[in-house]
Amino acid sequence: MPARLGMNGIEYYPWKGKTFVQITSYIKHNNWINKMMDKTSFFRPPPVKLHRREIVSTYDMSRCNVRTSSSINVLDQPGGSILLSNTNANVQTKGLPTTVDIGYPNNVTEQLGQCNDPYTCNATNARNRVRSSGMIKKKFDESRNNDRYYTNASQYLVSRNKTFQQNQYNFIRVGDPSLLPGDAQSVTNIYSPQGLNHCQQYYVPVDTSFGYQWLDASNYQVSIPSGHYNLDDVNALLKDTMANNEHYFINNNGGNKVFLLNMTYNTAASKVELQTFLSNRALFATTHFGQYSAPTDMSYQLWINGPNTSSLVDTSGVPTFIIKDNAFQGAIGFNAGTYPSRGIGEGQTLTNQSFLSAFTPGLSPTYVPIYYKPNNPQFSQQGGVTASSLITRVRYNTITNNTAAFRRTYGSAVANSLAYGVPEYGYTTKDKVGYPNKCTPTFSKSSGEQRNCNSNTIVHQI
Repeated sequence: MPARLGMNGIEYYPWKGKTFVQITSYIKHNNWINKMMDKTSFFRPPPVKLHRREIVSTYDMSRCNVRTSSSINVLDQPGGSILLSNTNANVQTKGLPTTVDIGYPNNVTEQLGQCNDPYTCNATNARNRVRSSGMIKKKFDESRNNDRYYTNASQYLVSRNKTFQQNQYNFIRVGDPSLLPGDAQSVTNIYSPQGLNHCQQYYVPVDTSFGYQWLDASNYQVSIPSGHYNLDDVNALLKDTMANNEHYFINNNGGNKVFLLNMTYNTAASKVELQTFLSNRALFATTHFGQYSAPTDMSYQLWINGPNTSSLVDTSGVPTFIIKDNAFQGAIGFNAGTYPSRGIGEGQTLTNQSFLSAFTPGLSPTYVPIYYKPNNPQFSQQGGVTASSLITRVRYNTITNNTAAFRRTYGSAVANSLAYGVPEYGYTTKDKVGYPNKCTPTFSKSSGEQRNCNSNTIVHQI
């Protein structure tokens, strides 16, 4: 190649891989005779001697360059060209070949039927990277109870509990709930925002379990598979196991299940609390006319009613937790043992009992703390409010303050503007004095005498 001002020439890069050749027609002059004519063509009219376009033919080398007959109009017209692979060299010589842009891929994985491994296919990789209109594959992070991927900044802020709507209301976690948020005395209070709290949960590395002893003096196991849990999840596993074993009472008033074992978190002590409740016939009468009823398990019915249903047995007992020597100890914060220490029929203390964890449990409440200290605690928000909100607050305070003076005379319900409509109504003057009956005077048509009588009809009461 020629040098460019003393520099090396531009290297020519040939087409890589396979290309397509675009074959167009050219003008050819027909001959009326053909030496290779078949005998069947005899006595038939030969082709007209004129020029016509032909797309697959041999070059007439006696003429000048046949490429001069090619035009843009021929390329643009429908059916004016055909595409052939450059591997077919015989066909390329029978027309006007022009190279088309590369349309055949160099990567064999892009060919149909050649991509077997999705990790090396560019097409599969590209489809995985395409972001559709919200229809993405959810990737859930079990350790934080949240998604791993967010499509916008709003979803990210919600997952971190940083939005304005989530922080408009507060739920106290640590401190005195009677103090007004934003007050100087509520500095030590810790609150959590409304909505779901996306926090890291306690991880149980292996399958574990604990047990409980029911009123029939039999032990039952509660299985906990490996995974991320909080205290509510473990308590739900306990209740599900007891429900499957029919170890509960049914409140006939609402049909709710009443369990005698419960797990909760003591916020004041920052420990897990195991609660067991006493059961006997005085507390849980299982007759159809009582407040509670028993499941259909016959062994449970025999324990409550005794072998003979006509002679009721007043048996009392407290179910127990059985903490095993396994990974569940660190999760709940209890040493291996039985809580309470004495089981059914072993001289139990027949009262409701609760036990606090011996060391710091792993199943502690998970929440995002916020220090709810608005500078406008009367309206529970940061900053000023609108005029309508101020007028509403003034009206509310006026009603509450003015009616407080009538508390002694008309009752405590009148002194609270929020007590309107509740069963405890306040008394007014008309309620105490009474409503006088109206008496409309009438006049006789004959004598014109006025008559004052009690109103017996609606017309006289107008």
